[in-house]
This record gives sequence, structure tokens and C-alpha cells, in this order.
Amino acid sequence: MKLILLTTLYMWLRLATSNLAISKKEANYSVCCEQVCYERAKLINESLNTSVEPCEDFYSYACGGWMQRHEIPAAQPSIGTFYLLRNELKKTLKGILENLTIVEEEQNITDKLAVAYNACVAVPTEKDRIDVLRNVMNHSGFARWPIKAQEDEKINTIGNCSEVLKRLPITTFLGFNIVRDNGNLSSYAIQINQLTFRLVGRNQLIHPRKNNSKPIIRAYKKLVQSALKIMNSNLSQEELDELAGQLIHFEGQLANLTTPPEKRRNVMALYHRTTIDKLEHNFTQMPLEYLISKELSEVNITVTGNETIQHLAMDYYRKLDRFLRCANCTTLFNYAGLRELLKWAAHASEEFRNASFELSKAVMGVLEEKPRWDECVHTLNSAMPEIVGYLYVLRKFSKEAKQEVEDIVKRIAAVFNEAIRGSQWMDNDTKAAAESKLSKMGARIGYPSWLLNMTYLEELYKYIPQLYLNTSFLEMYHVILRNNWMRTLMKLRRPFDKDYNLALRPAVVNAFYGPTTNEMVYPSGILQGAFYQHGLPSSLNFGAVGGVVGHEMTHGFDDKGSQFNADGALKRWWTNKTRKKFNEKAKCFIYQYGNITDKETNMTAYEALLQNEGEDIRLPGLTHLSGRELFFIAKAMVWCGLSRVERLRQQIQYDVHSPGPYRVNVPMKNFKEFSEVFRCNKNATMNPEKKCTLW
Repeated sequence: MKLILLTTLYMWLRLATSNLAISKKEANYSVCCEQVCYERAKLINESLNTSVEPCEDFYSYACGGWMQRHEIPAAQPSIGTFYLLRNELKKTLKGILENLTIVEEEQNITDKLAVAYNACVAVPTEKDRIDVLRNVMNHSGFARWPIKAQEDEKINTIGNCSEVLKRLPITTFLGFNIVRDNGNLSSYAIQINQLTFRLVGRNQLIHPRKNNSKPIIRAYKKLVQSALKIMNSNLSQEELDELAGQLIHFEGQLANLTTPPEKRRNVMALYHRTTIDKLEHNFTQMPLEYLISKELSEVNITVTGNETIQHLAMDYYRKLDRFLRCANCTTLFNYAGLRELLKWAAHASEEFRNASFELSKAVMGVLEEKPRWDECVHTLNSAMPEIVGYLYVLRKFSKEAKQEVEDIVKRIAAVFNEAIRGSQWMDNDTKAAAESKLSKMGARIGYPSWLLNMTYLEELYKYIPQLYLNTSFLEMYHVILRNNWMRTLMKLRRPFDKDYNLALRPAVVNAFYGPTTNEMVYPSGILQGAFYQHGLPSSLNFGAVGGVVGHEMTHGFDDKGSQFNADGALKRWWTNKTRKKFNEKAKCFIYQYGNITDKETNMTAYEALLQNEGEDIRLPGLTHLSGRELFFIAKAMVWCGLSRVERLRQQIQYDVHSPGPYRVNVPMKNFKEFSEVFRCNKNATMNPEKKCTLW
């Protein structure tokens, strides 16, 4: 299994302290008496469990008090620092959206958002809209669904399903997108990938009889039965059981054609540049040109057999071709309809929403449904992120946060550059290329410059018509997503737009690194709370948001990011000698983490950082904790959390990141300066003799 080496850089920098109010100055340190320092001291004091020795279990020391004071909300699979900040963000968005004025004539995009939110919140109080759901299904080619084998002679066959496939969306069996063209970075290209599964994980579909899979598959089957019944109320229970069983078995067969994510880290091995004609010549079952042409006809784009395709799943495509030769065409059609219906039914049917909640209980262990406003905030922030982000930035944006995080990024990049130069496993050619990549690495902080341009925003949503309160939310949601998909398709014949980065959605608590653009993204949503606060000693901000910055920066140099060069092209720039040494060092981390899928570590150029160390500023009431100790505590507190067993199972199977205790303790064990700061004995759990190192 490949290792994702995320080498987070921590630093201790000489920042101006004139903006901090100092209440007293001891011989070796000062104490901050700003209000934010009192608040943070209280937060830290409540988070710590001082009965735990930090050198034995630092996570429990830093988060033990936090875990005792919190419990998982009934409607959530987990709770943690990220969740608390996201919840505050959602409450802010709720207040914004609820207070928008309803306008139904001569609407701008904000007016349309206001109407859509009101319609979404009202869904549970209104009657089912199966009529609208049928219209949506008809738009995708499923006017009659599900179909029994004897009802349509064209579909009632085994194998030779080409004519059936022509009636279906290309996304039924393939990942299909318009992305940056690796062969011409100034353009876009069509990308094909393997299928993904939204509601039930790949492992559960492939192994439905495993004990942990059974309750999930049982709940999923009831959801599928609900979907079938919505569209055909005349089906008997026996027919529902049989059809649902067929569809889930069919989906399991498709899942088994895919490659697990951990075996898809080598993008160079996955990448194939080809044409539609070549694919159709070698794989005869999929009418690819017809399906792509049908999709792009929505925006009046024509393709021919010479159209370039970036293919990232040739092994899956080969297996799918063989599978389709023997597939039951009726089941194939019905499965395509199921995937389509699952996108929309929750907005049309109370019975389906109830069945969907039962599936969430089985998958994640939740005990209650989320409040409707919560669902609607999430849905519209996902579907209309630019206009929601615009409204959020007007309310919450901090110029101080943007400026200080920009400074943190520059300082960490400077230290990381020194780490590259001092690396013993990189040869000189690779070092030079790495320095070039780092120097070109962009950092988008807060929000994009175009976000406050209302003309630009209106253009992004120009395919959404006037929305009225007497229209169902499902109709609105359908036209919103159609608008977004048309925008995606239209990119194919346009120059690549680096300024538009969908990852930079301001109202999001997360951070990202994009290898194809060589850019880091730090949205406004994460520049607050436990991650960053203006006025705190630098130790705390560098420990928290600084860790996030370093995490994303080093994505560009991990096993996956290192396959993309400074311009974002998939191109070999590590020499074979460097790659071999990297893989040898990776084995140490693989051994440490065992089967845990997060492979992050915190190896740093700490000695270089200490050269820039500023004054030791401590917090009121916590003066026994030095700034260096606060640095590590701030880093750990980002990962304080509690999870239900069901959520942990899902995380271990599908999340590239490991659970909080591992994200804290394993990196600290490898960081000798941690043991020095906390004065850990040589035989302490957090101070093993053998440590994994990279930078």
C-alpha cells in the first residue's frame, strides 16, 4: 500500500508582539492579557486532562477534558473541533438565508437563492411531489421506470445492450468530467474515470454478507424498495424484494470492477491519453461517441471520434466492456434509473426520506434526523457555493486573518525551502525542481477576487430561470444542478481559467491542495475558531492554522503530488534515485500506521524555525505552559473529537485520513523536539527510540 506522506511544517517565528497587551513580564516570559487570550486560556484549560502524562498519551492529555465535556449530538455520527466550527458556520448561513428578502419579479441571483431556501425548508410540511419527480426522471430518459423484462422487447435481452446504453446518461457507468488538459495546460479536456458509489460503500457492495455489511445492505434494500414503489405503486412486495435484490447485486458486480482508492495513488500509471475512436475500436460495448455527443449537445458542442480523452481507469473500462457483453439489459436500464432517482427522491417523498434516514442510522449510527434548515443550508451551499460564499464573506470576512495567514504561508514556505535544500534523500536535480515547484505554488486565502463581482456571479447562474414560491423545491434544485452541469460542459471549448477554482468556496471549514494547478486553498470558513484568532500569541496560530498550511503545502511533495510539476502537469520530475529513496523512507511510516489509512506525519525543520523564535508569551492562568508547549497543544486540539463506532468503520475504510488520536500521537512520536519540549524520558511511549523521518 502506498504511503501518503504529508509532512506538516511547524514553525516558531519572530512576529511583532506590539499588538499584544502584556500584563506582566517574568524573567523568561510575558503573559498576554488580551481578551482573546483569556478566552483561549479557558478553552485550553477545559480541553486538557492533566491526570494524563503527555509523554505517554499526548492526545488524551490535550483532548481528554474536551472529550469529557462533549457528547455526540443525536443527529451526528461524530463531533470534533471541525464539527463545532462547521456548525457555527451553518448557523451563520441560516441567519443570512432566513433574512433574505423574498422577491419573485426581476430576480437577481440572491433573490433566487432566497426563494430556493424557503422552498427547501418547506418540503416536509408539503405534500409529496411525485408528479415533479416523474418529470425529472422523464428528462433523463426514464419516463417508464422500473421496467419488467417482458414489457419492452428492445430491453429484454442478455448482452448487446448498446441500444439500451444510448438511452442512458453517460454517468451511469462512468465518471465523466471536463478538466484541465494535461497535454495542453491552457485548455480543457474530457476525462473518464471509474464509477463511484454515493450511498453505500464499495466494500459493503462487494461483501454484503459480512457481519458489518448486513445491516447496511438491509437498510439499503429498503431504500431501493421505497424508490421502486414511489415510481410504481402497483408492484407487489414480492416484486419489490426481487427487483431490489437484483439491483443491489448488479451494483455489487459493478463495484467489484473498480479498483480501491489506495491502489490508485500512482496517477502516471492510471493516465492514458487517447481518442474516442481508439476506445470504441478496442472496447466495442460502450457507444462512447454517441453518449458524449448526447451529453455535450446540451450546450451545442460537437465532438468527433478524434476528440481527446484523458482516461484514468483503463482497467475498469476493460472489465466493464467484458461485463456488458453478458449483462441483463433490463437490469442495466433499471439500475441506471435507480442512480438517477436517488439524486432527487428525498425532495419529493416523505417515505423515501424516512428510508434514507434508516440507511444513515445503519451506515453512520445517527439517532435522529438533522433539522430541516441544516439540510437546506448544506444543500444550497453545495449547489450554489459562489453566491452563498458572497453573502458569507460580506458578513464574516476578516482582513486581519487573510493578512496574517498570507504571512504564515510565506514563512512556512521559506522554511520548507530550506528543508528541501537540506534533504539527504533528494538528489540535486530533484531538489532544484522541488524548489521551483514551491516557488510557483499559489495560495488562495479567504475568497477569490471575482467573488464580489455581482456581474460575474450572475453569469455563473445564468441558466437558472425566475423561481417562484409556488414551485416545488425539486424543480428548483433540478434547474440549479442543470445550470452547474452546463457550466461544466461549456468549459470544453474555452481556455483554462485558473482564476476560477471551485475549491475556494468561502463558506467551508476545510483546506485543499490542487495538484493540477499547484495551488493551496484556505477558505474563509477555516480562518477562525480553534484554527486562527487575531490577537493570540503566534505559538497558538502557528500550531493550529500553521499545521493546516504545512499539511496542504506538503501535499505537493507527497507520493501523489510529486507526480505533478510546478505548472500542474502530470510529468515525471523526480529522478528514479530520489523516488527509490522516498519509497524506502515511506516503509517506516507504513509500519507505524499499520492499516490506518491516514499517512500523515509531522517531520519538520524545527531547528531552523527555532532560530526565528520570538518572545515566550504565555496565557493567563496557564503560565506553567510555555509557548512551545502551547504550540503542540494547539496542534492537538484541532483533532479533538468523538465518533460513533459506525463512523469509525467508515473512516478507516474510505477516508485517506486517520482518526484524531493517530493524527496527533504518531506524528509527535516521530518529532524529537516534542519530547524535548515536554521533557519525555527515553523509555516514554511518546518518545520511541526509532523515529521515522523525511525532511
